[in-house]
Amino acid sequence: MNYPRLVLLLILSFALATGAFAQISKRKGPIVRQVDRILIESDDPKALFSFFSADLQLPEAWPLAENQGYISGGVGVGNVTLELYRYTQRNGAPVRKSAEAHIAGLALEPYPLADALQDLKTIGIPFSSPEPYVSKLPDGSQGVLWTTVPLPSFSKSRTSIFLYQYSSAFLKADVTRRQLGNRLILNNGGPLGIQSVREIVIASTNFEKEKAAWKLLLGEPNASGSWSLGAGPAIRLVQDPTDQIQSIVIKVQSLQQARKFLKNKQLLRAVTAKEILLAPSRLQHLYITLEE
Repeated sequence: MNYPRLVLLLILSFALATGAFAQISKRKGPIVRQVDRILIESDDPKALFSFFSADLQLPEAWPLAENQGYISGGVGVGNVTLELYRYTQRNGAPVRKSAEAHIAGLALEPYPLADALQDLKTIGIPFSSPEPYVSKLPDGSQGVLWTTVPLPSFSKSRTSIFLYQYSSAFLKADVTRRQLGNRLILNNGGPLGIQSVREIVIASTNFEKEKAAWKLLLGEPNASGSWSLGAGPAIRLVQDPTDQIQSIVIKVQSLQQARKFLKNKQLLRAVTAKEILLAPSRLQHLYITLEE
């Protein structure tokens, strides 16, 4: 046995391990504060926007409107915003329509973006160049309204995961969420008694690899296997061939109250003692589960 070579390999392995630990130890803290928005792409965002804002009486975060080939509207769900949208054009060409809506992405609010990007570099998570959006600020001056940073190792063909930070001169995200949440409370959560989004379920065909990536970004999952992110919804990864954001779980005051409303509206798909699944066929094939 070549003992000098073995010793050298052990020394190199130890150096690499301690070096990696030193890199991780330089991480300043958590990277993601919470999920800011859940993006839902639909060929008929008007119908979905009406369902959430009129039928379910969720507070309007911004009205449905079209601007430069993009239709978008937002509603507050207590601790996060749902954005319903559709591209009418991309690169000047009309966009082909699809029969189904789908949960197309997550906007993750970082702790200060500059610190978050430095931490991503430190722990080896790739990210695309920051994309600032410049327009008119509330005071009338030109400036950055928000900055988007795509995370390619988490995004898929039908799913976009990215960091998203508002400029404080444009909007204070935590204040806005609190205001929308208070409006929902004052309305008793609407006819379903909605309180918040509890969980976002992401399906993965390569579960172990993706779980390791999410652990690198968010830290260790909790005892139930999901990642809790501040006051926002948790993220849960499941093994499934659909390989996209599969569903959202909404917390309600009473399943009995919700069941009565949904039955009258013919929106029930399945009911158990612990949860209700809304009928995807009535919601452009979106999967939404209610829990107490």
